Amino acid sequence: MDPYAWLDDLEDPTVRAHLEAETAYADEQTEHLRPLRERIVAEISSRTLQTDLSVPDYDLDTTGRAWWYFARTVEGQDYPSYRRAPAPSRDDVPDIERPIDGETLLLDLNAEAIGHEVFAVGDVDVSPSGDLLVWSCDTAGDELYRVRFRDLVSGEDLPDVLEDVASVCWIDDEHVAYTVPDESWRPYLLRRHTLGTPVAEDVDLLREDDERFWLSAGRSGDDRWLVVDSASKASSEVHLLDVSTPTASPVLVVPRAEGVEYSVEPAGEQLFVVHNAAHRDFELAVTAARPGAWAEWETLLPGEDGVRLLDVTAYVDHLVVHLRRDGLPRVMVLDRPAGTARLVGATAELQSVAAADQHYLADRLRLHRESYVEPATVLEIPWDGGGERVLKRHPVLPDPEGRPFRTEDYVQRRLWARGDDGVEVPVSVVSHRDTTWPAPCVLYGYGAYETSLDPGFSVVRLSLLDRGVVVAYAHVRGGGELGRAWYEQGRLRSKPTTFSDFVAVGRHLVDTGVAIPGRLAARGASAGGLTVGAAVNLAPDLFCAVQVGVGFLDPLTAMLAEDLPLTVTERDEWGDPVADPDAFATISAYSPYGNVGSGPYPDVLATAALHDQRVAASEPAKWVAALRDRDGASGQVLLRVEMGGHQGATGRYQAWRDEAYELAWLLDRLGLAESAGPPRHSAT
Repeated sequence: MDPYAWLDDLEDPTVRAHLEAETAYADEQTEHLRPLRERIVAEISSRTLQTDLSVPDYDLDTTGRAWWYFARTVEGQDYPSYRRAPAPSRDDVPDIERPIDGETLLLDLNAEAIGHEVFAVGDVDVSPSGDLLVWSCDTAGDELYRVRFRDLVSGEDLPDVLEDVASVCWIDDEHVAYTVPDESWRPYLLRRHTLGTPVAEDVDLLREDDERFWLSAGRSGDDRWLVVDSASKASSEVHLLDVSTPTASPVLVVPRAEGVEYSVEPAGEQLFVVHNAAHRDFELAVTAARPGAWAEWETLLPGEDGVRLLDVTAYVDHLVVHLRRDGLPRVMVLDRPAGTARLVGATAELQSVAAADQHYLADRLRLHRESYVEPATVLEIPWDGGGERVLKRHPVLPDPEGRPFRTEDYVQRRLWARGDDGVEVPVSVVSHRDTTWPAPCVLYGYGAYETSLDPGFSVVRLSLLDRGVVVAYAHVRGGGELGRAWYEQGRLRSKPTTFSDFVAVGRHLVDTGVAIPGRLAARGASAGGLTVGAAVNLAPDLFCAVQVGVGFLDPLTAMLAEDLPLTVTERDEWGDPVADPDAFATISAYSPYGNVGSGPYPDVLATAALHDQRVAASEPAKWVAALRDRDGASGQVLLRVEMGGHQGATGRYQAWRDEAYELAWLLDRLGLAESAGPPRHSAT
């Protein structure tokens, strides 16, 4: 029985009117928080260097010209502009605080966004010769992109336009490959377009008929191949196309096998393969870059339990491996040919380290490093692991009263909560150093798709920390923090473990004196909204408030409806309730919408996006209706529906306002919204 099934028809004017009324009601009920929202926006704005420049990336085109590529942002403008300048020397990285000699504009997204309420950029890619630009944008929020081309010599746009594209990349200077989505929004067809010819003459390169698999494509780092991936949630296969024969057909590397995932990284005469054929946490192998030898994999890095190999990037003399060790993202460097492997870049325990893709011939490694309390740093190190060269420390400016940000004013810790089955679940906790525990607390969760909540800095989070809020991240099963097994223990029939882990973490925060009883709030978005919604049904008295963004709150209806976007693909994650009675029973038993209880529930703020192709706005709407309709209703239940798609606002200033709306509501529910003035904790 689905008493609010009528809300599933988002084209019905009655439903649209209902969603508009819900939004108006939410705004009315939170009008008293407007000064606090404005204060939070001012804090974010003040602390953000709004006129800024990304660290320039070095690249060589096929004519031998060297370039610095970078993006500029300007105060008062929502979007960046993409630019480049000649690069006389790889060592002479431009000073990002000064004008750059020879700088030219490639694409100004602010100009392109004029007249569009929603504007999201997709791909931006310069051709191998450096003379052409391909780029795509979405002006509806449905993640279907229009592709356009620009002559970078003349500055003129080419007449070629591709509509309703999922992704696009160069094959060579005359041809692009692009993926086309089917009616379920799945990229299923790879096509080739030749510049200057009608779209009607475009050629199909590869078609994926299995509805569980998505197609994607991109040029290899060594510029010799187009790499075409076809992947489901549990299996994958790769095709390669030699870009020197752009009109040829892609050639299969190794046929797909159920449960086997692999990716390839071409590098000269070798292919490097990251796969799980021999170990569930993946291993690194190598084979010759000859079609007849592609299946002959030789292990370079064997698999290790709990150490998840994620991907490999090849350079002319080195390999860079992204992996996850002890629940944290790390970078490993190997010499080519196979040499000693060494971890690089990490300087603290709760820290994320990632490598930035650079030109295949790069003579050094560029890294990004950050934590919950350290803003991102971009640095370079020699391949041999010598001294660091810092290129940029992401600035955090003073607050509206002029008080500076200091890393030492904040603390981060790793705690462990015991799950219902005795398994220890990691929890990351960050707070202001002057906050005395127990304190009001916001607990964030996700727990799906093997996605991890990695340490990262947030200017927005400072507005909570400086008001005495502890912010905690529950690394529950279903995520990927502790390897593939951690993911599998929170997937399909084991999915309920994700929700019980989240409850266990919340109780641990209260029982160990981190969170004040009755002042613990929960927050999650998308699949994290499912985690929070299901956890609230399990322990409604644990949380005082929950904020759920674009929440996957009616999973049973979504997984039963094969005509909905993504449903067939998603069944590898959640189960198939049509074909499998056990999957039906499992999903129906944890569905937040289908299992609302009768007792007192926490206050709720749910948000939805009208043009969301991933989670329909009807799901939060139905959940809110069910919460209001239950016996023993108590507390505030609000729904706010926004324009745009799943990723939220596309302009940075609207994104700040949306975030301030949610933070102000959370602070109000935690009893910390008495004043819209400066927070009680500030750097001195």
